[in-house]
Amino acid sequence: MAKSTRNSTESDSPKARGRKTKSLEELKQDIASKCLSIKTLIEAGKLSRLRDLEPLFSKAMADEMGVNHTRFSNKFRNPIDFGIKEIYRFGLYIEVDPQLIFRYIGKEISQANDLLSKLKKFRTVEDMRQYSSKQ
Repeated sequence: MAKSTRNSTESDSPKARGRKTKSLEELKQDIASKCLSIKTLIEAGKLSRLRDLEPLFSKAMADEMGVNHTRFSNKFRNPIDFGIKEIYRFGLYIEVDPQLIFRYIGKEISQANDLLSKLKKFRTVEDMRQYSSKQ
């Protein structure tokens, strides 16, 4: 079979490929909208798990906060990994009292046995090489 060749009568205009790009104004509106949605969920007490915030947290928001989007999003799924600085910065960014976020994290950890068990896991001194005697 012969390969089909392109007719010169076909449109020579480039086809749009890849991700749709937003204008700067559209991006600002999108960020403001997502921040308001997150703020409303938190302040209204409608948030069941921090994981619910992950789809609302965009790459542009992470860039504005100066954090890595993937790593920060993973912390929504595993809230024990959040640091105090990150919680405060996120709260200030979305204009929510960071203490509300702390309460959600505490509530989620206390209700999830797997998260609580990770926090309760300690090593004993006998298990650490630097404390074992070589007698």
